[in-house]
Amino acid sequence: MADRKLSETIRSATSVNLKYSADLLNLGREYVRAFTSAVTEGAPQDAATQDTARPPLLLAGKSGEIVNAAFAINNPGTMKGTVTLAVTGDFGDTKLGVDPERLSFDDGTDEVVVRILGTVGKKTPEGKDHPGSVIFPELDYRVMDFVLRKLPS
Repeated sequence: MADRKLSETIRSATSVNLKYSADLLNLGREYVRAFTSAVTEGAPQDAATQDTARPPLLLAGKSGEIVNAAFAINNPGTMKGTVTLAVTGDFGDTKLGVDPERLSFDDGTDEVVVRILGTVGKKTPEGKDHPGSVIFPELDYRVMDFVLRKLPS
């Protein structure tokens, strides 16, 4: 009986590990596709062409859980100076932010990894997608879209 329970536990753990690996592989594939697209097509030149071909990031968690996602910002070498990043959207009582909040491209930095993170609020509606964006407020430029989803408890 103990051997059967141990066997079931190992199968369950293996199944979760395989699902996690498959999701990680798909995420990596999407990143390579988006990176290739950004390199071959270049950055948008004006606000009218901001609509990115990248799928939005998904931040999902239960009430009280920390959610996060990350993406890279590539500087094609033409941008100099410091910019601020901000999160826009209606997320109920969930507070989301970015890390880092300011980027400086004066030092020759060509790529920065930015994280979106926060804690899922208790009053945020479940089962509803809450769209949001990370923006450069000074430039009125949308950098990345994401979706916050509160999972059922």
